[in-house]
Amino acid sequence: MEEKKFTGTGTCMFGKCKYSGDLANGLQHGKGKMEFENYDLYDGDWVEGKMEGYGTYRFYDKRKDGYSKKQYEGHFRNNVREGIGRMTYENGDVYVGQWQNDCRTGEGVCYFHNGDIFQGIWKFDKMVRGLYRKANGEIYDGEIKEGEYDGYGKYIWPTGKWFEGIFVKSLPHKGKLYTTEGTISEFKDGKPA
Repeated sequence: MEEKKFTGTGTCMFGKCKYSGDLANGLQHGKGKMEFENYDLYDGDWVEGKMEGYGTYRFYDKRKDGYSKKQYEGHFRNNVREGIGRMTYENGDVYVGQWQNDCRTGEGVCYFHNGDIFQGIWKFDKMVRGLYRKANGEIYDGEIKEGEYDGYGKYIWPTGKWFEGIFVKSLPHKGKLYTTEGTISEFKDGKPA
């Protein structure tokens, strides 16, 4: 005789995880809330036992014995952040944009807690190319590698002076420095030519 699995709305345990919501054939399916073994909490859409669709995931901080500021709201697919979503980090940074396999990948904007803003392309949680506006008024538009301005880009100071060319480890390497007075200086190997 085949065992019947519950379909409807209810509260049950999946291992050490507590689930409340819609079920189909004994699996989370529809709208529901899951408190995981580590006390993280997901509230949103489920498909055949997996976080799939739209939901909110709150992270638990054992040191504080409560939920941290870290929270994701957006799309999930096959139990990972996938699609468009908003992540608030513990330090106050906020990222809004595309996700792939739990990583910021694609187009997105990050509002840093210090007032800086980056808008551009991300790949596996790293900035790749885009516009970086610093809180002090400086602007960089270009390629980024390992958190440094690296590759072709343009850097503009609040005074109106700007450099366009190749950057290496956030320093001008080869290109031209323009001033508001119309002076143009060549840069080669990181020094004025």
